Amino acid sequence: MRQIYFCSVLLLCPLMTLAQEVKLKVSPYVNATTSIKEGLIEAGPELSWEKIQSGKTFTLRPSIRLPLTNEAENVLQIDRFTSTWKSMLAAQFTKDNTQESGRISRQSFTGQFEYGHDNFKYYPSANPNAEVSNGADSYAFEVKYGGFFSKGQSGAPQFSPQFRLRYAYNWNAASEVSVINTPNPGGFVTTSDIIVDPPSVQPVFSPAFSLQIYPGKGNFSYSPTVYYDFTGNIGDNGPFGNLNRLRLETWIFFYPSVTDSPNVKIGISPFLSLRTKGQDSFNKAEYGGIITVKFGTSFLQFL
Repeated sequence: MRQIYFCSVLLLCPLMTLAQEVKLKVSPYVNATTSIKEGLIEAGPELSWEKIQSGKTFTLRPSIRLPLTNEAENVLQIDRFTSTWKSMLAAQFTKDNTQESGRISRQSFTGQFEYGHDNFKYYPSANPNAEVSNGADSYAFEVKYGGFFSKGQSGAPQFSPQFRLRYAYNWNAASEVSVINTPNPGGFVTTSDIIVDPPSVQPVFSPAFSLQIYPGKGNFSYSPTVYYDFTGNIGDNGPFGNLNRLRLETWIFFYPSVTDSPNVKIGISPFLSLRTKGQDSFNKAEYGGIITVKFGTSFLQFL
């Protein structure tokens, strides 16, 4: 038992270390950044221009995002043959009105564009030897607002309202189905799980709002969050023709260390999802709970 415990610790420690963001300054205005979050690795330069006296900062981040694993084979896939990459370009403007004493007030606005090309393989004749391969372009637009407000006193409450608008046009592979193979010479019949249908795309528009609240003391913060997802019909560009769902979450985050490493947090939340338009494979009202562990995020960052 001790050996199993020791090996588990050795395995988890590198993973926890890799989950952090890394930023290396290569010139006064350029940083090299790398982050690993939610099974994805993102890397690229960060160009930043700052006017300290006026509290204004403009940041430009071109980057590439790659998956860490191949879902089918469960192996590392960080190489030039990876087919599910995405390129991104993000621009952020931050205005910090904080003075040497008094209230703390900081606001930021971010715009991001994503583009990726995926290669999908499927077998429309249900024959594993008759493969069809199609390439498809996916893209997304996102706009974010984040604010941070506090009285600037020891133990004062901290508030961070955050708002996001996101439109995504992402192609997805169809689900695998079981196909009966031709009987072998011995008369035995086997099945194969293959993809028969071509890939499809449904545009999604998702506004979200979250209010991060830290009471000023202790190791807990709180976050009521609202999502409203619009899903369009298959093949359409507009996201408003098919399904609408409202999701409510109430997060409680625990910070193992508020002073030394506040960028590690463990969260738990009940959720309620309500279908307000259209039909899907879920009930009209779905409810449950969510648990998450976040690394490499700022203290009250959420959306």
